[in-house]
Amino acid sequence: MNIITIILISLGLAMDAFAVSVTSGFRMKQIKINNAFKIAFFFGAFQALMPIVGWLAGITLRDFISTIDHW
Repeated sequence: MNIITIILISLGLAMDAFAVSVTSGFRMKQIKINNAFKIAFFFGAFQALMPIVGWLAGITLRDFISTIDHW
């Protein structure tokens, strides 16, 4: 992956997190600091875990994909 691809992927993830956080902010009647930290933690955890889950899925399916990747 080149640097442009990495930057575009990170911008897409940032826009997704921004949209969900704005929607969560509109939906809450009263914003508490505890809720803000909870939302930030889950965003960070999921965005950190998604590449690891994708990597593990790729490693697991590597043998299956290599038999048909010539198509």
